[in-house]
Amino acid sequence: MGENWELNHVGLMITNRNATLRHFQARRIGISVGPQPLLPHENGEGSLMFYRTLDGDPVTNTYRTGGAHTFKDGNCQIGDCQLECYPMKPGPGMFIGEYLERKGPGVNHICFNTNYIDEDTDHFLKKDCALTFNATVNGKTVENYLDTRAHGDLMISLRPPASEWEIAWRENNEQHPLVNDWKFLGLGIGVFSVSETISYYENLGFSACSDSFTDKACGFLHQGVNVGPLQFIFCETMGRDSIIADSLARRGEGVSTLVFEVADLELERGKLQEHGTPVFAESSDGMSLYFDTKDEGNLILQLRQAA
Repeated sequence: MGENWELNHVGLMITNRNATLRHFQARRIGISVGPQPLLPHENGEGSLMFYRTLDGDPVTNTYRTGGAHTFKDGNCQIGDCQLECYPMKPGPGMFIGEYLERKGPGVNHICFNTNYIDEDTDHFLKKDCALTFNATVNGKTVENYLDTRAHGDLMISLRPPASEWEIAWRENNEQHPLVNDWKFLGLGIGVFSVSETISYYENLGFSACSDSFTDKACGFLHQGVNVGPLQFIFCETMGRDSIIADSLARRGEGVSTLVFEVADLELERGKLQEHGTPVFAESSDGMSLYFDTKDEGNLILQLRQAA
């Protein structure tokens, strides 16, 4: 599952878009690149199905389409990763507001482009992953969300292949002179049981990419699975001194870390510390540094030295 996928974006749900974008930009972590353009909708009829609350009934709205369409989000380009910063008020109205009310700001989904959106969607539905959001134009899906929250509290979103103009938009963002030359490796996800989470994702069709490993310096057991071009690295705390213990205690399972590979770890350490982003942990093997960026978005930044 996911062999042909390409990353579209990581979805960070927030309450204050501008504060979040300023947070990452002021620390020279990412650059604000404006709202995310969607596929230019062909003329016709659009349909939007979503849940106001995930325990309730779905709502479906239809509307006329045509021309380009943009979200109300802001986007932060961090290396080759597009971080979607989507603002919403906590509370009822849409399940994103429900997430914010329950957990505060955080990553609730990750979106991939796939050549086989209908087949891949059917695969998840057969695995009892409910469709929680579905946007179509003239009967063709332009984006959906699958409920893969059972372990790790993260949804997988799918879109069809990106158009030429969307690819050009992404490439232009990555070429901004202030965008760091970082390669996005995946997500660190805090869970209560790594073994149960690995089994869940293997049942969904993803493969484990390593054996479990205990990082004593960071205080967690971790193991990953391959999801498209990325890894989901599941981390289980080994005690109160774990760097993810606070997140698990306050927010439960969920994405805790954005993981990037860098060419010169010490050079990047100096740049980030110069702009007020301290290191608060180092991996047992000395190959990764963890930076405290939790003030906006409840996210830790992990930089890993390239081999």
